Amino acid sequence: MNLPRHATPVCPRRPTRAFTMVEVALSLAIVAFAMVAIIGVMPAGLNVQKENREDTIISQDAAVILEAIRGGNASSNLTSLTAGVLQMNGLTPSYVLAGAPTPLDIIRRLSIPRWDTSMTTNFVQAHFRAMSGNLGDTASTGAMAFSYVVTAEVTNYAPNPYNPTGYQLTNNLYEVKLTFQWPVYDGGAGVFPTRVGDKRLVVRTFVSGQLVRETNGYNFLGVTYVGQ
Repeated sequence: MNLPRHATPVCPRRPTRAFTMVEVALSLAIVAFAMVAIIGVMPAGLNVQKENREDTIISQDAAVILEAIRGGNASSNLTSLTAGVLQMNGLTPSYVLAGAPTPLDIIRRLSIPRWDTSMTTNFVQAHFRAMSGNLGDTASTGAMAFSYVVTAEVTNYAPNPYNPTGYQLTNNLYEVKLTFQWPVYDGGAGVFPTRVGDKRLVVRTFVSGQLVRETNGYNFLGVTYVGQ
């Protein structure tokens, strides 16, 4: 029997196949392993980003504070200083200054020499709120605000005994050392932090000029020199 020209032969139907349970289980195991690896790396990446942001803030704020100390009352960075509380450490029991310090109080207290005329060892500490960074870091209140503790040490130039001309710099050249410590875990209005992290940065610079005693600390006069 001849078939019509338009008719096509009917092929036998092939059975369809799906994934087996073993294949599905293996696929899920591979996806789960990859997701666990990705989720495990994310906290480390976020922590590195946080540390880099904090290092950048500290470096920028350190330049502001150093220039404010170097410039004294005439510093253009003076208005940028906002410290929550100041603490004085010495041979006598340490005490915290009452009230919110003004920018002038901050700069003059941080300029107090380590050894004054009474041979008292002075360590001035200030609890600063971040002056640079995003809005969350510089917020005046809130748990997200970033803050740190600065310890200032001001010492006059120690001349070389074998270089007589070095004595001319004794009262005209000072080394300013600032030690930054963070993060801060406690502290608040009128309360100096007692729990500070182990991260730190030490910056040093030399300031030339005369260190003058003021009513609330000391002040650098960069254009005035004291003769020997």
